[in-house]
Amino acid sequence: MSILQKLAILLLLPLGAIAQSNLIAKSLNKIQLADQFPGADPCIQIQNAIAALPVNGGEVDARGFLGFFSCSANPFGSILNHPGESVHLYLAAGSTFTTSAQWIIPLGSVVSGENSAPGGGRGTTLVASATSFPTNIPVVFLGDALQSEGPLIENITIDCNHVTGSIGIFSDRVQELGGVRNVSVINYKAIGIEMLDRSSLAPGTGGLPENYILDELQLGGDAGSTCIRVRVGVGGQRGGAHITCSSSLVETGNLSCSSGVVTATFPANTIPNGASIGVEGGTNLSLNGLFTVATSSSTQLQWNQTGCSGTATAAIVGVMAQNGVQLDGSDGVYSQIHCEFTVDCVLTDSVALQEGWVTRALAISGVTGQASVKNIVHLGDATHPEDITLTALQRCIGPNSATQQCATNVLQDDFNSLTLQDASLAWYLVGHSSIPGQGSTLLSSSPNVSWTLPNPFLLFHNPSSFSQLGTQPNGSLTYCKDCTVTTPASCSTANPSGCVCSGGGTGDFAKRVNGTWLCN
Repeated sequence: MSILQKLAILLLLPLGAIAQSNLIAKSLNKIQLADQFPGADPCIQIQNAIAALPVNGGEVDARGFLGFFSCSANPFGSILNHPGESVHLYLAAGSTFTTSAQWIIPLGSVVSGENSAPGGGRGTTLVASATSFPTNIPVVFLGDALQSEGPLIENITIDCNHVTGSIGIFSDRVQELGGVRNVSVINYKAIGIEMLDRSSLAPGTGGLPENYILDELQLGGDAGSTCIRVRVGVGGQRGGAHITCSSSLVETGNLSCSSGVVTATFPANTIPNGASIGVEGGTNLSLNGLFTVATSSSTQLQWNQTGCSGTATAAIVGVMAQNGVQLDGSDGVYSQIHCEFTVDCVLTDSVALQEGWVTRALAISGVTGQASVKNIVHLGDATHPEDITLTALQRCIGPNSATQQCATNVLQDDFNSLTLQDASLAWYLVGHSSIPGQGSTLLSSSPNVSWTLPNPFLLFHNPSSFSQLGTQPNGSLTYCKDCTVTTPASCSTANPSGCVCSGGGTGDFAKRVNGTWLCN
């Protein structure tokens, strides 16, 4: 074949094929198959697959790893603190990675498993090595840069494997589009998920993380652990829903009542005497409620329930073996927190600010399941007054609204040694004085709180006239600018009812007693 003929063939035929080949190569360059790369273990192979991606990152498909594997390194280790290089890592259902190294998910990167094991079937699982994973650190850390948008972990089970001080997921920097979604965290010694703003930032100055996702979570740790602990900056936490926290002390058995004492019988009992328990009465809903164990043995529990009657089968008794949710309200805004708890106590707590401000109250909605639930706000020696608003947790037990046990709000004013709950609390205004020896100002709708006004002067800037008094509730008090006693001769300390007010005078204090305005 002549040279001219060869040139003609090259010009007429291969150009389109060559262009198409280049397009395919560029496209495949953005998606790498981790099991096709060399490495001592899957995490090293993933690192090598990430290294083959373009400078701005891409996708790594590690779903070729099926079965049980050991990992010695963070799969994202080679791109930490490389802003602009983001990777989406896919892991397969049916794969378990036992790691001796913390996984740090960089800014903009995502780890996606396939299903969460407790949701049905065996999904993707990340396990901390019982022998080589470091103590007192999180298994997964979200974010590498100071402000990390988008690091996300989803559809996976994280097993902390009872490692000392273990935390499932932690971040002090995750922001928009990042967070945790459809994840189970189990067997943690310390905390399931912890999100804290940076300790170096003073309250009120903002912080990290903020505007992140907590959604579709299932948590179950060791006795004494905490499911979720959150403190956010002023940007707030946005988008949290359906958080289930499981207890390790749940027992199913039969109940019987005699003379105001309920006896629960189990194949094996581990709930101790004096424990606060939640009871779901099974076939006898009248035995539902929150109680304190009076006696405990290896097969039985007893507690007091006035007016109880009958027996029950398939009853459930749960005791809090761990804290549910701890939300520190000292420096942040919380919204859209929807918790679905089974048998645990939800503890929402706040702490006094360094500068003495009264801490913000927290609102949690939609708590369901058997629970001993409290929304607690602590007040310290604050120097500035703030309104305290507590939103009731919507959780009640039993069909009778008059007798059912409901979730409670608790306001603990540590400075004034006052504890108020839902039944005695609607609003509470406290202004702690900065003057040594001068008392605090306390105003509340609670009948258990006496109003305290350290200021010696109480002024009515808008006095009433007699014609304006009307029919106010008994106990009302005002200054009436034209009131006087109608019959002074009958008005005395011994006969206060003779001190009825009328108009046309020079002014007096008027008070409403038994449906009458008195001016004594």
